[in-house]
Amino acid sequence: MNSSETTGKSFLESGWVRLFLISFAVLFFEVLLIRWIASEIRIFGFFKNLILIGAIVGMGIGCSLGGRRAAEATESGSNMAARLGLDRAVFPFLIALICAVLAYSTDLKLTDMSFLITLDVFVWDQFVPTASAFVYNVVAILLIFMSVVVIFDMLGQELGAALAGREPLPAYSINLAGSLFGVLVYTLVSYLATPPWVWLAIGFSALLPFYRKPLHIALFLASIVFAFICTGESQWSPYYRIDLKPFYISVEEGKRRIEVGRHLNVNHDYHQKTMDFRKEFLAANPELSKARDFQIYFNTYNFPYEVAPALNRVLVLGAGTGNDVAAALRHGAGRVDAVEIDPSILKLGKAIHPEKPYSDNRVHPHNNDARAYLSNDRDKYDLIVFGHVDSHTTFSTLSSVRLDNFLYTSESIASATSHLSDQGIGALSFAAGPKWLRARLYQVVKANSTTEPIVLHTEFDNPGSITILWGPGLDKARSKIGADKEIIAGAELSGQIEMPTDDWPFLYQEKRNIPPVYLIMLAVVFIVSAVIIFVRMRLSLGALVNYSQFFFLGAGFLLLETRGMLAVSILFGSTWLVNSVVIATVLGMALIANYVVMKVQAIKEWHGYAALALSLVVMYLVPLAPYSGADLVTRLLVSFFVLGLPFAFSGIVFSRSLSKVKETEKALGINILGALLGGCLEYLSTVVGTNGLTLVSMAVYLISFLVSIMVARSISSDSSSKKA
Repeated sequence: MNSSETTGKSFLESGWVRLFLISFAVLFFEVLLIRWIASEIRIFGFFKNLILIGAIVGMGIGCSLGGRRAAEATESGSNMAARLGLDRAVFPFLIALICAVLAYSTDLKLTDMSFLITLDVFVWDQFVPTASAFVYNVVAILLIFMSVVVIFDMLGQELGAALAGREPLPAYSINLAGSLFGVLVYTLVSYLATPPWVWLAIGFSALLPFYRKPLHIALFLASIVFAFICTGESQWSPYYRIDLKPFYISVEEGKRRIEVGRHLNVNHDYHQKTMDFRKEFLAANPELSKARDFQIYFNTYNFPYEVAPALNRVLVLGAGTGNDVAAALRHGAGRVDAVEIDPSILKLGKAIHPEKPYSDNRVHPHNNDARAYLSNDRDKYDLIVFGHVDSHTTFSTLSSVRLDNFLYTSESIASATSHLSDQGIGALSFAAGPKWLRARLYQVVKANSTTEPIVLHTEFDNPGSITILWGPGLDKARSKIGADKEIIAGAELSGQIEMPTDDWPFLYQEKRNIPPVYLIMLAVVFIVSAVIIFVRMRLSLGALVNYSQFFFLGAGFLLLETRGMLAVSILFGSTWLVNSVVIATVLGMALIANYVVMKVQAIKEWHGYAALALSLVVMYLVPLAPYSGADLVTRLLVSFFVLGLPFAFSGIVFSRSLSKVKETEKALGINILGALLGGCLEYLSTVVGTNGLTLVSMAVYLISFLVSIMVARSISSDSSSKKA
């Protein structure tokens, strides 16, 4: 730190500290808004990279312009400084506005909006029936998108100003360190299950050196108040906003209601309910035996345990608040292993379920991803129950893969089948919706079963709901199935359908393509973003060409990060902690690479490109599924060599390239904008598969290499011409 820089300034006003704080704030507000908006407006829970793309566009523009604006303020005196002060008020105002919109999203009819107009993607209750509703929703989505762009434009300008005039590599190190700290703090607040108003308070604290006028503070406080209003009595897990309300069943032809449990909503959408099936409760409320809805729930939960040949050991995947666990206990299970990914839902089940199944010493709860549990478990079970596992969010902000997708792949079903005892059966229950989704589930089970599966129509929460039975004990189970059960013939579900695999895990998408609604969304967002970028940045063609390498490096890096995130989920599971650890590791690897480049001048740019190309070939060729059941040390080593090294080498390429530029903020801003292209290209995974993203990232990095050679030759040629 230069003494001239710190003279007469407090610690928080020093340039390096400001750079660290704004780097922290940019990443922290990015993950904050992505998660919170998705929790209050459901459609963003399935298409999180809409907000990510908006943040990328804003950050890229702001960072590129920040240095220029700071220089203008210095040169132009008080008038420009006053203008910058007015602009600086935009961020607090827009944050307060977004918080107000989220607090009253239900009243504004935003909570359940959608832009789905076809049925080739299955999203609960998200189909748009009319053209007017479609137009309203698209306009609302674009307005939210534009607000996010401007919010991060403002933060990006602060970041660009903090980077301006600094030596590139040290400045980049501080930027990475601040971002890494942002990930760690976000991980902590997720672990502590804190609500959004706490997140905002932390984020605003980091911004006080930048926004400390009374108006700024007042708007920050207003934002926190709106967030507090929004939270209400809800609880926040690492994955969801959770709301509880009583669950009633109507009896006596709707004349009376009986409370039978609690209704649990996540992100304003129905997720599950607790049910009371105790004998004494049913005896006290005999009317329930005539209530059709209650009987559907009662029969669906009890059925697998009634037909299972044995119940010495039971495994429940997606145990939730405990309905399946309670059913296992009522039928005399000797031991029940209950796997639930969400720690808050598991905790709620222990507290509110009327039958208190988690208090029984026969029950062993496991807070883990179901696929990861299967991969690392060595036990055999008489019954494995897939308990209506249906997530309502994506695994990561970087990907359109949903949280539960890897549980329903062919590899996962094969793993579950291998855990069945000699007389064991598997029972997969799912509120399936469209026929193609029922057919997919049936066919993926059939492909991993030695006998023809049995498919029962259950109508659980959905007219298309089914329960699929398979396994070595199926013949014995078949003899116990009552004549009143509606069995669906396999021939009805045997049409051609894409099989979900670890490479193509898109359970809720009918075909291997980019669905039309995705293409429409991407086209609109890309066009709007392009217009904003060129209007705001006013970049010359020469500037675009000179920094084009950084654009493609940004696109390649986001693709690589997405690919790495999905690959790691195979080895360690799709949990929030894995997500945070991967992002932190990526930033850590970039920080280490930057340090190495600073210290070892002999490392050339082409060395990084060559090593990156080799590591990407290894990533593409080495399958990870065989290592998912290995011990922790082996999995860590595989993830480091197969997944970690590409990030290290890409970091070396970026840092060495950055060391040669004069305007760090412009290079970093255009690099961030390149992630916009990467975010759009990520959707190609629905066509080429997740491993295919490795090939796409190879192509993008190759373009960046070729562009760097062309730019270097052009600059060399211009220098020679000037000398001549």
